[in-house]
Amino acid sequence: MTLDFALPPGGPLIGIGIDIVEIARIKDLRERQGERFLHRVYTESELQYCMKMKAPDQHLAARFAAKEAITKAFTVGIGEYFDWKSVGVVGGERRQPEVELDEKGKRFLERVGVHRISLSLSHSESTAIAVAAIIGHPQPQVKR
Repeated sequence: MTLDFALPPGGPLIGIGIDIVEIARIKDLRERQGERFLHRVYTESELQYCMKMKAPDQHLAARFAAKEAITKAFTVGIGEYFDWKSVGVVGGERRQPEVELDEKGKRFLERVGVHRISLSLSHSESTAIAVAAIIGHPQPQVKR
């Protein structure tokens, strides 16, 4: 039995970030600012996914936390290297969260030598949490 599918290749851990968001905060922002908030923070694919869910605010909050966790892992804030919509969270082949980047985000990752961003999301009725791990390029194996 192999676990190749579960353990994609990667190199050194470059950074790790975590963020927790109160779902009520996202619900309040959405109610007060409406479409303006949604289209400033989320990509179209994120909105399509979240808004079809039974509890969209939970999923929106998890994606908000993911964006924050990723910028914390890089120790940069939203703005200089990433915009809110530079980072999107989409579902992968096995429904795991995957990071989708715009051109600004891709350029930054290339510049700092990132191979991939691994992401984990979870939520309860009141909070959403995200953990992001920034993985460098795999190092060549030295045969002895």
